Amino acid sequence: MRLLSIALGAALALQAAACGTGSHAGPKVPGGVNGPVDAAPVSDEQFAATTYQVLLTDEQTPERMGLLAGVVRRQLARAGSRFAGDRREAGLSALTGALYLTRVGELRSEMLQGGVPALRAGAAEVSRVGNEGRALALYGMLRSVLPAGNEKNDVDAHLEALKRWSSALRSAGQMQSAGSFQRSATDRAMFEPSKEALDTARDGTISWIKKALEFNTSEAVQSANFEREEAIEAYRAMRAGGATLVAIYLRYGDAKGALAALDKGDLLRVVPPGLVERLERAAEDDDPSAWADLYRLYGSAEDADRPETSMDQALGKAAAFGVAVELFRAEPRSLRGAGPLAVELVDHGMAEVAPAVLAPALGNAPSAQDLSWTLSLTLRALLGEAEIGEHAAARRTFKSAEPILALADAQKLVGKVRPTPARLRYVMGVLETRAGDLGRARPLIEAATKAEPTLEALNMLAAIDRQRGDAKAALASLDRVAGLARKYGDPTSEAEALVASFEVHRDKGAVAEAKTALDSALRAALKARESSRAGAEQARSERVLARVLEHFGATQGAKRATDRAYEASRTDTRQLTATVLDASRRALTSGDLQTARQALRQALEAGLADEDLVYAALWLKLLEQQSGVASDGSVGEALARIDDDSGWPAKLAAWARGKTTDEQLFKAARTPVQKTEAKFYTAMLRRAKGSTETKKELAEVASSEAIELVEVMIARDLLAREAPLPMKLPDGVALP
Repeated sequence: MRLLSIALGAALALQAAACGTGSHAGPKVPGGVNGPVDAAPVSDEQFAATTYQVLLTDEQTPERMGLLAGVVRRQLARAGSRFAGDRREAGLSALTGALYLTRVGELRSEMLQGGVPALRAGAAEVSRVGNEGRALALYGMLRSVLPAGNEKNDVDAHLEALKRWSSALRSAGQMQSAGSFQRSATDRAMFEPSKEALDTARDGTISWIKKALEFNTSEAVQSANFEREEAIEAYRAMRAGGATLVAIYLRYGDAKGALAALDKGDLLRVVPPGLVERLERAAEDDDPSAWADLYRLYGSAEDADRPETSMDQALGKAAAFGVAVELFRAEPRSLRGAGPLAVELVDHGMAEVAPAVLAPALGNAPSAQDLSWTLSLTLRALLGEAEIGEHAAARRTFKSAEPILALADAQKLVGKVRPTPARLRYVMGVLETRAGDLGRARPLIEAATKAEPTLEALNMLAAIDRQRGDAKAALASLDRVAGLARKYGDPTSEAEALVASFEVHRDKGAVAEAKTALDSALRAALKARESSRAGAEQARSERVLARVLEHFGATQGAKRATDRAYEASRTDTRQLTATVLDASRRALTSGDLQTARQALRQALEAGLADEDLVYAALWLKLLEQQSGVASDGSVGEALARIDDDSGWPAKLAAWARGKTTDEQLFKAARTPVQKTEAKFYTAMLRRAKGSTETKKELAEVASSEAIELVEVMIARDLLAREAPLPMKLPDGVALP
């Protein structure tokens, strides 16, 4: 568990710029709405707007409780989906976010309906990492919604085991026992928004601090190590106890409750005056500046020099979420008020709510600085959702950010905002492309190229148009890329564009145009190689040259270029990965077993990531099968390294090892891109075994919308080899 070192003096000295305050008066007394709650239906499309309404006020009305119940239900369903997709960390973050939306007395059984998968997986995950308190909270919630039966009996057994384990911890010294109980009770209270859990955490923390105040090391007659552990626990309670007690209440945005708890325990003397002063201003005046200071204190989680004596980082983060909500309610129409909450929402699986919170706070005439910060957070949210495979969430986040993009498009802000709106549209277009939805991707990429005609955006637009059958538009974009590359003095990018132009002409059967493009690509590639510096630049230029020579059929020249690319990328994992995959792809296309084995050995020695290693192994396996030769053992070694929890790479590895069938692989494929891969590999395996009936499947892969897949390139090249164009190296060209 990572821990938080509280730098009270520095953090509390910070003051925010003055802004108008709202009329929010702090958390209401829990239990304002009694009886059943009518949960409002909340769809994914409604989630951002509805969550915004819930966060804006803590008013205890049946209407708001119904909205809260609907939002929590939807968030629990999302958490369950993330757990089901083998994304445990993302699932736990989303589950945590669902629970953090509730305050003491608000959690009702109606909110948990449909949440069994998330609660079950979350309880298992926190148990796995040894978090007793959170496990107690989640298993308790799970038990409350399970019908009688085996699973409920299993939950009862888990709860009983947790109680026994907790009792065993109390056999240690008085300080260690008090500390263990305090941490368990606090962890439980962070997840379980009940008065009983909160009171237990409060009393446990007060007892822990008071034992530390009374602690006398001379009374410890055990071993020196025992004395040390007791002393460390006492020092930890003295150093972080006051801030810890405050954090327990700030998790629920309750500054008044924090002050009352300090007073009840007669512990005001162990809390820095600056913290007390800000609590008083937050509690009595709902002062946004005080809330902002509290957020900076509890939100600035850092590794401590002495983590064993610092406050738990997870508790600090929980407090930060609660404070961010109160800061937003106190000042919803300023970026100071909305910004911290937006960050917390992104971090807790509710990314699309962040732009909904930020847009009203920006107003009608935001500064370039405020827009830049907002777009940066939106970009982080998009990429974060995409990284964990939540494309639908990324799409919703982008949709939610459209009002912000419209503000940033204003003429007076052109050139002043970074990242630009064009950059966000480009990124979203790329994400749509990776999801295999070119219909959604093209308008975004086209808009990006109109505002910022970058090489990468024009290349993407050309790739989309090529796949959609518009060769004329694709060639026009590629001509622009080549022209810009020449203007920028970038022969490598020029060569890449010319290779792509060759392939478009090749696929049309336009021999003369293809020959012209490939000859030009060769000249640019040789120039790039001559002018490139060592390292990444050289590795890339050599790969482009190898690709050009591959099209000419100059096998030995391509191999030499690949060897030089390996040498240039020795210390650059990213470049080495690209070189391995390019060499493996070429080997599979040309049937070069030796090159494929060399590439996989490079991958194994470099320890490439599972999502890269699995493909080099698969391509070699297909080649060995096709060649009818025994494996040299490297495929088995590589596939055995793939982590069973790595998601799609693990599914592919299991299929390659014969542990799953073709049908099971197709069933495991969740996205259009994964389905395209499944079609490719099952067809290629049949082809390797001698089948001649795979052309249809390869053609479908080659024309699929998953244009960023290497498998699409391989399928195109294999089909092109059936009717190759007569490409000959120009006379007088000396290859390196």
